Amino acid sequence: MKKVKNILILAGGDSTRFWPLHEKVLFSFLGKSLIEYIFDLVEPLGEKIIVVASTNNSKAIKELRPRATILVQKDLDGMAGAVLSCKNDLKGDVLILNGNDLFSKTILLKLLDEVLAKDLDFAFVAKKMNSYFPGGYLSFDPEGKLSGIIEKPDPTRLPSDLVNLVIDYFKNSAQLIQILADVHSGKDDLFEIALTEFIKKYKTHYVAYDNFWHTVKYPWQVLPMMNHFLSGLGEEIRLGKNVKIAQTAKVVGPCFIGDNTIIGDFALVRQSHIGNNCIIGGYSEVTRSYLGNNVSLHRNYVGDSVLDNSVLLGAEATTANFRFDGKAVKSVVSGKKIDTQLLKFGSIIGAYSKIGVNTTLLPGVKIGSHTLVAPGYTIAEDIGDNLFVRKQTVKNKHVDSLTRNTQ
Repeated sequence: MKKVKNILILAGGDSTRFWPLHEKVLFSFLGKSLIEYIFDLVEPLGEKIIVVASTNNSKAIKELRPRATILVQKDLDGMAGAVLSCKNDLKGDVLILNGNDLFSKTILLKLLDEVLAKDLDFAFVAKKMNSYFPGGYLSFDPEGKLSGIIEKPDPTRLPSDLVNLVIDYFKNSAQLIQILADVHSGKDDLFEIALTEFIKKYKTHYVAYDNFWHTVKYPWQVLPMMNHFLSGLGEEIRLGKNVKIAQTAKVVGPCFIGDNTIIGDFALVRQSHIGNNCIIGGYSEVTRSYLGNNVSLHRNYVGDSVLDNSVLLGAEATTANFRFDGKAVKSVVSGKKIDTQLLKFGSIIGAYSKIGVNTTLLPGVKIGSHTLVAPGYTIAEDIGDNLFVRKQTVKNKHVDSLTRNTQ
């Protein structure tokens, strides 16, 4: 099979929507970062690997793949800006992918076969979505011919149920760069406008895909991504080095438990991903959750939640993970409630935060990094970074006092 000249991996986003977690492409699953899985997937298919990174993650990505070309995204926003950032490094054809998406290699092979068989200028992969996804939707003319791609349309007026997955092949990268430089928009849809112009001018075809596809844009999407990797273990309990599990503890696979982690007496761990140097103290339960490194628990329930590195939960602190009305849990992003499409979803806790004894986090709540929550709270709303919540809750609904963590 003829190799693609350039494979361009987009990893330069600022991860704002991923708060309170950081650097989604570097998030680790089964001991490897997400972008390493992308590298392994595409390296056999391309002559040159280019990664458009951010100032925050470029060094770490370079250490993972020294032979890849790492470019820092310049003062150009969005996917269009990412592609324009490497215009001087692209020569010939290019395959563009997101660094935070995971999919089957078979669709890449099928896409490239279609390119060769039909001599296409532009080819991409589309997937049918059963519920609204904030992405680029395919539009068609009255005769059913592909006419364009519309970014984040009104959910009540979708042009189709097909979404571009950003697995995009261009025969001539110079043509793409030229169109990107020529189009204009006041919204974050410049890339999709360029694709629409490309569709009008050049021979285009999309390939439908119905296999697994996972993305990590929002922090709760770590959970389905985790489940994908754990499903590959079957019922295996994969243990790192020097893991200690008490005789009275129970671990139910699939599970991943990192190096030097301790599972205490009468603890229950099931279908979870636990990092290195964690302490799952006695009588704790960790269910369908992702724990980073150096997490400490003591008589806690952690269900359907994500705890970043060095999080500590005091005794009896709990993550509630189910709404009594049985509806999907919502979580706030940039001031708007987002439907997570998860019927069970607990909390997201940022790195180095500590939750006091007997505190309850309600479903969908996010706690920022380096934040302290005093004992006895019921937390119903997100709490930012570097805060100390220390006044007694009165109405059991809102946090009554947030003060900067200066003590």
